[in-house]
Amino acid sequence: MPDKKVANGQPVPRKKYTPAFKAECVRQVAAGARQTDVARAQGISPTLLGRWQRAALEQAVLSSAEREEIKRLRAELKRVEIERDILNSSQSGLRREEVKLERK
Repeated sequence: MPDKKVANGQPVPRKKYTPAFKAECVRQVAAGARQTDVARAQGISPTLLGRWQRAALEQAVLSSAEREEIKRLRAELKRVEIERDILNSSQSGLRREEVKLERK
C-alpha cells in the first residue's frame, strides 16, 4: 500500500494518540456508547477504535474472584444445556407416544 503524500510530496506524519485518549475512547464504548458514534466524535476510524478495544481486552487481567465466577457460570451453563437436551429428547418421545395414541 503506497504511503499517503501531501501536495509537496512529503509523507503525511502518522497521528499518535496518548494511552489516556485511547482508554477514554474504549471506556465510552464500554459504558454503552456506539462505537461509530465515539469514533466520529473523536475523529478516528471505527476500525482503529475496535483495535484499541481488542487490545484493552487482551490486557485486562481478571481477578481470582472473576475467574472463579466465570468457572462457576460455565459449569452452570453446561448443566443447563444438558437439562435442556434431556427435556427436548424426552418431549420428542412423548410426542411420538401421543401420535400413536391418537391413531388408535
